[in-house]
Amino acid sequence: MASLISKKKANKLYYYVVESARVDGQPRIVNQIYLGTAAKVAALVKDRTAPIPLEATVRHLGLPGALWVAAERSGVWGVLTSLWGERRSGPSTAHYLLLAAIHRVCQPGPKTEVADWYAKTILSTLWGFRPERFTSQAFWDAFDQIQTGAEAAAAADELEDAQRRLLALWKNKGLVSRRVLAYDTTNFYTYIASTNTRTRLAQRGRNKQGRHNLRQIGVSYLLDGEHGVCLCHHVYPGNVNDATELPAALVRITRLLDQTEIPRETVTVVFDKGTAALDNTLSLEEARLGWISALPWNQAPADLRRRSVEELPRCGSDQPGVHATAQRALVHGKEYLCVLKYSASFAAEQLHSLTTSLSTAFQRLRRLARDLAKPGCRLTQPQVRRRIAGWLSPAFLSDIVRWEWHADAPHARLHVDVDQRALQELMTHRLGRTLLLTNRLDWTAAQVIDAYTGQQQVEQVFRGLKDGDWVGWGPMQHWTDSKIHIHAFYCLLAVSLLKYLQREAQTAWPGLSVEQLLEELGDVHQVVLLYPPQGDKGPCRTATVVSKRTLTQQLLTDVLGLNTLRITPGG
Repeated sequence: MASLISKKKANKLYYYVVESARVDGQPRIVNQIYLGTAAKVAALVKDRTAPIPLEATVRHLGLPGALWVAAERSGVWGVLTSLWGERRSGPSTAHYLLLAAIHRVCQPGPKTEVADWYAKTILSTLWGFRPERFTSQAFWDAFDQIQTGAEAAAAADELEDAQRRLLALWKNKGLVSRRVLAYDTTNFYTYIASTNTRTRLAQRGRNKQGRHNLRQIGVSYLLDGEHGVCLCHHVYPGNVNDATELPAALVRITRLLDQTEIPRETVTVVFDKGTAALDNTLSLEEARLGWISALPWNQAPADLRRRSVEELPRCGSDQPGVHATAQRALVHGKEYLCVLKYSASFAAEQLHSLTTSLSTAFQRLRRLARDLAKPGCRLTQPQVRRRIAGWLSPAFLSDIVRWEWHADAPHARLHVDVDQRALQELMTHRLGRTLLLTNRLDWTAAQVIDAYTGQQQVEQVFRGLKDGDWVGWGPMQHWTDSKIHIHAFYCLLAVSLLKYLQREAQTAWPGLSVEQLLEELGDVHQVVLLYPPQGDKGPCRTATVVSKRTLTQQLLTDVLGLNTLRITPGG
């Protein structure tokens, strides 16, 4: 029979499980198992009697929690509450705006889905509001309290005031340090009905996603060229082109710079060639702003365009495969600095695109030639010309493909070939090259190129908005101008929070992209375990743990402040 005994060694008691039996008529210990001290025995008993959880609840922790901490740490939450203060009970307008921004990052969708998603996130625990407070109607009522520039009777534009305060905030945080600001425009198609007369913004125009049959809205966007945070934006009617929008946006930009005490002379605005009209460069000069723009190829000096790659100096080691040179040139009747940049990677991308387009075009042209050779073909020369013009519309194809129509034979003949001399000229003096123009005459070619890379950040933002990889702009379930303005505000606020998170995460993972950040944080969850009560009566017990994390996720959790959310292992 087994029994528990203790033995005292060095004034400490140690416990054993022993089995006794008679040996030669005398009681003796025949088997002995060491247990340890009393504390170890208690731990063994506790482990053997640990209850099985009744149920487990999984909440999204990583991404919504990190965005909430970023809003607090960066001061964004303070800006929102200063404009739309907290209520005595229930969520404030600031809560609705920030929740809409976080939802657009984590799970883009209509407002009817926000309440269910919110209940499954750490935000429901942190804020303490019931999910029923975040219905679609509640969002509509909260956004109705915001005064926007779309309302003629509005005394002030609260969204513009918010942009001004956020710009001052980013400036104080050192996120506008280089004074290089990237500017670009785009448009987003909508499903607003043609019979809807309540919106001035949704108009038909040339849609950059090819949805010309739908009404669209335009958005211009200014961000910091280094850190990528949104400094200001402007929503405008969809039938306004890019070059026409810049003067209106320029008024807002200069006003915000003056209000936040950022000297205009220290700011350099970067934009693409679609905005580089003569009137716009004159407006930038009058505004006392520096600027860098992509220049159309045919407007640059011929001697600069004809330079071979061997004549172009290499840039620094941080830009491998890039060559550049700068010279002053007379453009738009004034002397500016013109920069020619050659990028080997860009040339490879263009060559790949060209060969793919050329292969597709030749397949179509061969089919057309066979159709024309068939008896009874009714295609006319104008019809053929229109077809071929469409097939040769991709970049550079019309420069290198030569075709001839012969209608004097019994059947019409189509001859197609590649102009080898034009192809060689294209590969030698055009592919991989970009022309830049600036009024910063004292800058080097490397400085101009480095500043122009900020334009790529704007394009990444717009791709992230349209594809939903960063922030899901669509579906935009709004049909009034005021709600469209608000939708644009919280979408671009979400972009700023993401870029702020990316900057903070660089200490844990240098070179981390936004896509990688979203993937890593999306896999971090909080698990709430429900245990039965200890006795016959009383409430059930809960324990809160974090899901198993990789080393990268552990580092991000520490750096981004998720540990400050008071997630304890037991409760």
